[in-house]
Order: sequence, then structure tokens, then C-alpha cells
Amino acid sequence: MTKFIIYYLNFIFFLILNVDAFGAQLQNNNNQILSSIYAEYNNDYLTWKTLPRYTDNFENNNSILNKIITDNQEHIDKLESNNNFTLDLLKYLNLVKKDKCQTLDTKNTYYLFEESLKNSLNFWSSYCLNDIKFNLLKTIDERFKNISVINNLYLQFIKENLLGIKNLHKTIKNDKKLLSQFNTKELNLIYKVFSSNELDFSLEALTDDSNSINGLTFLLDKNFLIEDYKDLLYMQVYQTSIYYFYAKEYKNSLALLSYLINNNSKNKNFYIYKKISFMAELNPNEKILDLIIDLDFKNTNFQFFIDYLFLNTAIRSNYDIELLINHFNSLPFENEWQTLELGMLIAMELYSQNKNLEALNFIEKCCIKNLDNSNDPIHLFRYGILLERNDKIKISENIIQKSIDISDGGYPFILNYLAYLWVDNDRNLDSAEKMLIQAVEDSDFQDGAILDSLGWLYFKKNQMDLAEKWISQAYKMEPSEPEIIDHLSQIYLKQGRYKESSFLDNKILLFHKDYFKFNEVLIRN
Repeated sequence: MTKFIIYYLNFIFFLILNVDAFGAQLQNNNNQILSSIYAEYNNDYLTWKTLPRYTDNFENNNSILNKIITDNQEHIDKLESNNNFTLDLLKYLNLVKKDKCQTLDTKNTYYLFEESLKNSLNFWSSYCLNDIKFNLLKTIDERFKNISVINNLYLQFIKENLLGIKNLHKTIKNDKKLLSQFNTKELNLIYKVFSSNELDFSLEALTDDSNSINGLTFLLDKNFLIEDYKDLLYMQVYQTSIYYFYAKEYKNSLALLSYLINNNSKNKNFYIYKKISFMAELNPNEKILDLIIDLDFKNTNFQFFIDYLFLNTAIRSNYDIELLINHFNSLPFENEWQTLELGMLIAMELYSQNKNLEALNFIEKCCIKNLDNSNDPIHLFRYGILLERNDKIKISENIIQKSIDISDGGYPFILNYLAYLWVDNDRNLDSAEKMLIQAVEDSDFQDGAILDSLGWLYFKKNQMDLAEKWISQAYKMEPSEPEIIDHLSQIYLKQGRYKESSFLDNKILLFHKDYFKFNEVLIRN
């Protein structure tokens, strides 16, 4: 569907760079470091006046969390929890830091990941107290099985229990479902433990290949230091800050990151980067851009992520496009893939401003050689869209088809795009039908745009019952999307259901005056 083009382009950026809330999925090339999340709020982080409040927090908790986030961490040991898990956790971490063995005694768990973290922390407390309680690992929810496995593996490692390590090696090595739950830091840790014991653990994703987000992330995360169980706990707390961000518990998320920045020098850079990236999501502005520019990490693997964060934040801050282009041209690119990845950010921003020709000219000027040699399906897909928007239809179709072939049809939104292009032009309808059925199934029947495309195909084939079935489902999912409303209206009109059709048309005329087929709807009425 053409109306979803910009939505998809924005979503694709984050699909590839996102962290799965319950573990990174290797096959989807998720990225642990760049977890950019669309926030519903545009709050002023720097003043703390408009950040959202949480129903499970008391007012005085907000004040305490603000102080922690702004790096005022004095007297954490004396904090009163006030029914807040984060505050209880920070007090516990301070004890861990001081080698004081004590369980995390709190009933303030609200989220499942809080309960899992609590059990993980108390497992290591039992180790510290020389009373190891393996039953605690069994109490970690199945969705967080990665935590219990990592804890057990690392325990066997520090106890130098080779038999225990070998048994876990058998469990982990060939379990694809389990492997999909680990993020890159965890996988690299597993790899270090197994390789140190001469146990083969070859994963295709464990690569130094810098020609993908996933490869870059693995390369970077190899520098994430885990030297004792305390570091492991910090890593799990770090992951918890990410879960909080997904749950829109922004203050809890930033408070944990702030604590880690100030109390764990080993992996400080990771935590600094993450905190700034979250701040950028909450409120992209020039002050945040200055913070990004000031990032100075010795690890050069960070550079691409910093550059990406800057450009993405600048775009969301409505930065002047010419300044963005100048910034892009000043960057020292490591390889062709990185050039293309960052160049696409600029091109897609030009596209979102309806500067289709400028977008195409820019990406071809900076990166045509990269595009010709690219085997990245997303890059090719975006290029295909730019070609199509500039009426280079045949070339566009060939490029998008190449993207589909490379990914083996692995991206439903790409299948949908090419199929809808054919449907909208009354071409290749039988092939489009097969592609859309696959896309619907691969998206688990949960994508309104794809359901609409399938329904619109049946409309073109004059199969009104099927057209109504799929587009009605799409309408239930996306009741405010004008193109879906328009399609359903046309179905009703063809069925002689004039009142229902008129109702939907009026919905467009009243609330969607910017709809690109507005005049057609107006004439119909």
C-alpha cells in the first residue's frame, strides 16, 4: 500500500536496529547497542518537568529518581524504596559493590522481568554466601531462560567445573530456540567460556564481518568485559534498563543506566552510549546532539553507531537537510556498507520531504558502486522505492525482486510492496496473490497494510467476498488509515451498500484532508 511507504521506511530502520524485549533474534539481525525505540512522548529530559509519571510510583520517587539520573547518587544506601523496585535494586547493588553478601528482599516487583532479575541476583547472593540455591534458576520465567542458562554456565566457569560446562555446551549448542533468546553480549560471553575450554561453538552470527549491523554489534560486544559474577549482574541490570524503556518506565531505565555509569568503569562506554541514545529518543534536540558529538571512545567500533545516532537524532530534530548532507560528507567511512547505511538515512529523509528526485540523485551520487555490489536486502529495497517514486518502474521492480531473492522472501513488507505495485497497476495479479498470501502468513495475520493489499487484489479480481473479508480485518486493525477506509468504501459501493460507503467517505472528508486521493473521494460524493 502506498500510504504505508513512509511508515515502513521508518519502521524498517528500527526493526533492524531494535532489541527484542525478550532476547535478540539472530535471524532478524537485531542490534543490542542501537536499540532505538519510537517514544510517544516528546518530553524535556533536561528540565524533568514533563516526563511522564507512573501509576505505580509515588511523587517522592520521582524526585529521588531525578537526583540519581542527574548523577547525584549520594546516600543510595539510605534510600527508602517507597514501593519502587529500582530503588530497592540500587541499594542492593551498592552492597554487592562492597562485597556484602545479602539477598534482595523486596516485594515491589511489578513486571515479570523484575521478578526474574530478583531471582538471578539472589542466586548469586546464595553463591556469595556459600549456599548455592539452584532452585532459584528454575523460578526464572521461560521467556528469560537465557538468564538462568548464563548464570549456570558462568557459575560452572568460575568453579572450573569442566563437566558442568560440557553439559551446558550440549544443551546450548544446537538449540536454535534457546539461542534466539540470547543477545549479542550473552552470546559472546558464551563463546568466550566455551572457547576457553576448547569446546566448539560456531555460530554464523558470531562474526567480525562489519558489513551488517549484526556483525558490527558482535564485534563491538566482544569488548564487553565480564570478569566476575558482579560484572554479570551489571550486564543483567543493563538489560533490565532496556526492558524498562520498552515499558515506558523512562525514569527507572535512566536511573539504572546512571548508576552503572558511575559505578562500573569496565563497560562504562556502553552505558554512556545507551543513556544518551535513550535521551535522544525521548527528546531529540541540539543539546542531545552536542552530547553525541562529545562522545569520545577509544574503541573505534563505536564510531559507526555514534555517526548513526547523530544523523538519526538530527533528522528527528528537524535538522537542516543541507547541514546533514555536509555532515555526512565529512565522515570517515570504514567501508562501503557503512557509507550506504548512513547515506540511506539522508536519502530517506529527503524522500520523507517529498524530494524524490533529490533523494535518488543523492544516494546514486554517494553510493552507486555500493548499491551495485550490495547484497543487503533492506538497502536494495529502499533504493527500489526511490526508483519507483521517480517513475523508473522496471528498474525498481528488478531491484526489489533482487532484494526478495537475497532475503529468500524473508521480509513480508518487501513482498507486500512489490505485490501492491503490481496490483495497483493491474499487472501480474496471480504472482501478486501468491506473494501477498505468503506475506500475510509470515506477518502472522497482524499487519493491516498487508491484509489491505490482499483484499485490494481480490477487489481487482472482482472477488468481492474475499475483498471485504481481508479489508474489513485491516480496517479493524487500522481504523484511522485513510487508504484502508477508501478501499472498504469502494467495496461497499460496488456491493450496493451506499449508506456504509457514504459513512466511510465522510470519515475521510472530515478527518483526512491530506489523503492523496482526497479529490477522488470528494467527486464520489
